[in-house]
Amino acid sequence: MLTILLAVALAVVLGLIVVRQRNLGFLMSLGSLIAAVLMMIWMQNMGLLPGSQGPYSDTRPPTLLDGPKTAPETP
Repeated sequence: MLTILLAVALAVVLGLIVVRQRNLGFLMSLGSLIAAVLMMIWMQNMGLLPGSQGPYSDTRPPTLLDGPKTAPETP
């Protein structure tokens, strides 16, 4: 719901920038702020921010550049 609300707010701000062409500095700052918040929400959902869970968090296939795995310790 928050994402939809922010997307609508960004669309309104972009529309105001095109149509009104007044207070461009304020409108561009507001649009940048809303876009940054949307990007942070998207990055958190994808698991790209520290401490977040998502499809890209800590689940990458091993490559040749990775070191050998250590054997599990037997009790």
